[in-house]
Amino acid sequence: MVEEMIYLVRHGETIWNLEGRRQGHLDSPLTDRGYAQAKAVAQQLSCELENRKGVRIISSPLGRAMTTALVIAQHLSLTQNKIVSEPLLSEHHMGCWQGFTNQQVDDRYPGDRKRRNENKWEYTIPGGESYACVYERAVAWISTISEDWTVIAVTHEMISRTIRGAYARLDRSHMLALHHPHDVVFCLHQGKIEEIVCD
Repeated sequence: MVEEMIYLVRHGETIWNLEGRRQGHLDSPLTDRGYAQAKAVAQQLSCELENRKGVRIISSPLGRAMTTALVIAQHLSLTQNKIVSEPLLSEHHMGCWQGFTNQQVDDRYPGDRKRRNENKWEYTIPGGESYACVYERAVAWISTISEDWTVIAVTHEMISRTIRGAYARLDRSHMLALHHPHDVVFCLHQGKIEEIVCD
């Protein structure tokens, strides 16, 4: 029986990543380092997928992810129209916190970050989402993947946590502790998750 293979990619570093700003559904351009990370990921994927056909690139519609997906597509000699935009892969919506640093959130919404940290799974940022909602999106997206697909999914750190958590059936605390560096690809296959560092 053929089983799906999912390569989970985080977009390259952005200016707001460097500034410590919450991006959510807003956007910020990739830095030079971010472009270099995207190219390193593309090169690694080229090696991983050397003998595979019918590779699909599915990306969050947010600019930083689509830019990263385009770098990967170009390296794999795929045209831009081969990139499928998938809203389920969008980052955790940070509501009224979007664009702000932690200090700015604390100044404008005193005590809100503390309340969220006390119940990070259920807390809904005003105008945004809770992790429970993001997890539902992750489960919904995984259910769309056919067992015979090879997929490069270009997404974001917080939604990546919930995708890996749903795939590996992790409990909430382990899921929320996960990280996804910009230069790492996670391969999801046969119920297991392999970390691939892109030099």
